[in-house]
Amino acid sequence: MSSWNCVAWQIAVFLFAATGVAASRAAVEGGPAAADEWFAPCRSVAEYRPKGPAYCYRQFNYDWSWIGRESRQLPELLCHADPVRFAEFCRNDFVDGTIVMAMPHHGYCTYNTRVGTRFPGMKDDWFGRTIEELHKRKIAAFGYITINWNWKFMRENLGRDFVRARAAPDGHVDGLICLNAPGFLERIEAYTREVLTGYPVDGLRYDILSTVPDCTCDGCRTFYRELYGEELAAWDRVPSRRREDFYQATIARVVSRLTRTGRQIKPSVPMWQNGIQSYAKNDLNLGRTQDLAYNEYGDPFRVLFLKGVTNKDAVISGMMNDLAVTPTTKIDRVQNRLCLALGGRCYSYFGHLLANYHTALPGEEMAVWHRRELAPFYRMIAEIEPYLEGARPVAPAAVVFSEATRYRLPNYSREPYVKAMQAVTDACLARSLPLEFINCLDLANPAKDLRRFKTLVLPVTSGLSAEELDYLRRYVRDGGHLLVAGDALRYDAQGHEQQDFALAAEMGVRFRADLPAGQEPWTIDGQLAGQPVAAEVKTLVEIEPIAGETLLEARRSGRLLPLLHVRALSHGKIAYLASLDCAPLLRQAIALLSGTPPLTMYPAEKRAVLTYQPKKRRWILHLIDKGSYRVEVSRTWAAAGRVVAQYPAAGWKYTAEKSSAGLRIEVDGEAEDRILVLE
Repeated sequence: MSSWNCVAWQIAVFLFAATGVAASRAAVEGGPAAADEWFAPCRSVAEYRPKGPAYCYRQFNYDWSWIGRESRQLPELLCHADPVRFAEFCRNDFVDGTIVMAMPHHGYCTYNTRVGTRFPGMKDDWFGRTIEELHKRKIAAFGYITINWNWKFMRENLGRDFVRARAAPDGHVDGLICLNAPGFLERIEAYTREVLTGYPVDGLRYDILSTVPDCTCDGCRTFYRELYGEELAAWDRVPSRRREDFYQATIARVVSRLTRTGRQIKPSVPMWQNGIQSYAKNDLNLGRTQDLAYNEYGDPFRVLFLKGVTNKDAVISGMMNDLAVTPTTKIDRVQNRLCLALGGRCYSYFGHLLANYHTALPGEEMAVWHRRELAPFYRMIAEIEPYLEGARPVAPAAVVFSEATRYRLPNYSREPYVKAMQAVTDACLARSLPLEFINCLDLANPAKDLRRFKTLVLPVTSGLSAEELDYLRRYVRDGGHLLVAGDALRYDAQGHEQQDFALAAEMGVRFRADLPAGQEPWTIDGQLAGQPVAAEVKTLVEIEPIAGETLLEARRSGRLLPLLHVRALSHGKIAYLASLDCAPLLRQAIALLSGTPPLTMYPAEKRAVLTYQPKKRRWILHLIDKGSYRVEVSRTWAAAGRVVAQYPAAGWKYTAEKSSAGLRIEVDGEAEDRILVLE
């Protein structure tokens, strides 16, 4: 099998897994009418209707995976763990959903297992009793199974070719396991069956989706033969692209098998992986087969990015990294409120380094932090949830993403591509303009109405199929605008360079050369839509205009080249920006094509987010920054004529009046987490 047949095999895996997702997601997203129904007693695990993480805005993971690693500690780990104390701890923090470790990194199970080994010091069925206590308090319980970093398996197989690990004198190990190791994936599937058939979990999360590169174990040899129809001799004789393909195929196989196992047992239980993230090595399209996107860091860009690329309504958004936490750390309310407004679900995981390995609970010092920081923040989220449910940002523009873009980059690294998208997204968010993301796989999807976007943006994006390119042509001819930037549309789906842009004829330009950075930058001095533009860029793509109009030019050493070129095409326009070095410039080009923004802020540096709740037919104005400022809500994007509610009810004030352009709102005060409801 050729290298690119391997990619086709991965796509086939994705399509196979995706067929089971639609019904599962429909069951989950339907949701019961009242919270009480989620936790009503059932006669059997099979009858229990889970409350998935998409419905939980205040998630928590008391991650004790890293305690009790030493050989002397292991027999006493969890010996005094009390499910009631853990559930009360969560309730006091206003948590509505929490991870419950079923099989953490230690490699032992917290439940009565037949295929694995229970923690030796654990009393009773800690996993089952904890779920029961959480449900009594109307807190969802998400089972957790580690895929890699199984320290028990590593210790038992040190020196084998499918384990790359080392053991410390105190008995703890560090390393990786090959996910093709004979019988290893079958063991993870067996844990999955035990958890889903034995317990009323509200979701199932897998962790550490990673494998050993360039492994030659019997499992890798068998899988390699299955993929390519030949024997694996030595990896140094295998082309680098095939090595990357094999790694991706291994990961895709794991995700497909585990997803299929879960769907066969109980399709209503949402499943997700933590290793499918913005900058991670794994194929992002695998996230489309899962029920939720997972963003380990509280980053607004990644919330928007993962939500759109994986085609999800919600993204778990981690609030902070546990390894950096001390009891004096403050929650970044502004950053996390922004994530919530954009579709995130708050997820806090910290405290494990300060945990007691007997109880797996924090000491008093960390408990004080929870009471002072986390509990008040989660209580506030509980109060504003009616303004978050079913809401989506009002965004006039969307970025088109293609996973095939990475094939033109060294080692398939997505990092340069994602950094380019993050730069423009952050620049737009700084001006209260959220961008959405569209996976190119959804361009021809009749269920996705992209006409609500005035502009589609392609920064670096390449590798689109003929059908996807045809959709973009129709989108522009029907009145939409397309903004191509940098070297986007210059590579095919295999990462091979093309002589010209894939839409060169429609863009009205010809590619000439990629101009590298020089000692002197290119300078831009002009106007866009009456606004001055002054910037510098280091790199530039040289083009030859054929049709249309050049709006901006770049100058260096007396040489003048087109920078922003626009061509009208039927009812729409295609613009080309020849550099990605200046994110504010790209933001200005988006604003030029998209017209009046949903929000105009005075001063411009103040931030707000406008969202829409279709079921309630109302708009929610999230005032992200504190202080006094003016917000003008455009009637083009929000047909709102009045403010009907405010949060919090006291501590600040507002005035609102209708204008010819929409609704003008003045706010004053230092209250945090301010919200206005518009109708």
